[in-house]
Amino acid sequence: MNYVKFLLKSALPLPAAGELHESTMEMNMKKTGRFFVIALLGLLPASGVANTSAADDAKSFLSSGEVKFGKGDNQGAMADYTKAIELDPKLSEAYNSRAALKYSAGDKPGAITDYTKAIELNSQFTDAYNNRGNAKAGMGDVQGAIADYTRAIELDPAFVPAYMNRAAIKLDLGDKPGVIADLSSAAKLGHPAAQQWLHQNGVAGW
Repeated sequence: MNYVKFLLKSALPLPAAGELHESTMEMNMKKTGRFFVIALLGLLPASGVANTSAADDAKSFLSSGEVKFGKGDNQGAMADYTKAIELDPKLSEAYNSRAALKYSAGDKPGAITDYTKAIELNSQFTDAYNNRGNAKAGMGDVQGAIADYTRAIELDPAFVPAYMNRAAIKLDLGDKPGVIADLSSAAKLGHPAAQQWLHQNGVAGW
């Protein structure tokens, strides 16, 4: 029987603007409140103000990097992601995005390093686990890739890309029952390619 390989590399969705930035009104309200507290009590350390500004600037560079990456300006995006990390070394999204850029440029080891750092900073980062799995698969680390896809699914049982990617690995390994299990999960979550494969290959219920 011929099987169709459905390796779905994560699209690495750009973070929505609302996830990275507060609205202008919210930022102005917070700034106004902060200055009022400083004037009234004089208790907020200057370092705290600097740290807040650095974190905001880091998010701005991250957002700028996403725009440049989307436009194909990889060099500009790399510079912005790196600057974001310099300003806020705990910004896991910046490591994840820089890893995606490194992966697209063929630097799989560098991508894995950044994905790993993103996961260290945020152990619940589903996308980073899935993306690192793709990078490991690209380097031939099949078991490492499966482990990352599995972890992504544990964190979010509705995360379709991880089921599709793990199914592709299992297909390469000749694990037909495993392929059917993962594609069935993806199909139940509404993925049309998974539904089509199951139907074409005579899996009961599809």
